[in-house]
Amino acid sequence: MSSKKVKKSMEHNFLKKYPASTWQYIIDPPLSGAKNMARDWQLMEGCSSPILRLYSWAQPTLSLGRNQAETWIDQNLCRTCHVEVVRRPTGGRALLHMPGEITYAVIVPEVDSHLKIAQAFANIAAVLGKALQKLGLPVSAATDGSIPGGASHPSCMAVTAPGEITALGRKFVGSAQVRHNGKLLQHGVIVRRYDVELLQKLIPGAEPGVDLHTLGFANLQPEEVQAAFQSVIATLA
Repeated sequence: MSSKKVKKSMEHNFLKKYPASTWQYIIDPPLSGAKNMARDWQLMEGCSSPILRLYSWAQPTLSLGRNQAETWIDQNLCRTCHVEVVRRPTGGRALLHMPGEITYAVIVPEVDSHLKIAQAFANIAAVLGKALQKLGLPVSAATDGSIPGGASHPSCMAVTAPGEITALGRKFVGSAQVRHNGKLLQHGVIVRRYDVELLQKLIPGAEPGVDLHTLGFANLQPEEVQAAFQSVIATLA
């Protein structure tokens, strides 16, 4: 995405309606896939102010989009590899989560029904992307969508939507969104280091996106992401 479009996404960002002082910040310890998804949902249902939640996973977990078919999954292989399978409340495609990754969830208590999903998606990505840039990561926003693995490929990282966060010309942050009772949840992954062998066992033909290790930020901590996100939110007022 051009710098002009990024600037516009920040200037007209729907998150501006929430003062920086109203944000709640949560960093959770690693949980199971089922508990992580339940926590995201519960926070959305009960929220009265915006939330940034950062968390990780207690074990390798394959998460599926809300309406994604699961017939392609080798359940026996998942059990053998000690991989939990969980369904997200959000849409999108399959992601392999590993212990140590940084997963974010942005939750807002009220969303204008006229706000398009793509615009809300891009607005949140713009704030997160700017936060990552403040930390020194060479990230940008995708200009166009692409599906190099084909429209039917089950992997989230095979698809790049306009506005998504990329690095080195490839997808860096995989995200998905859901709205419920006027509230919004968008969550996504910042992968520390891909286990390519396990990824390709579980999702045949999947190619990894870019990870923190590749970018030289393998030691990035959630506290750093939170602080950078807070500083960007403060500039929206």
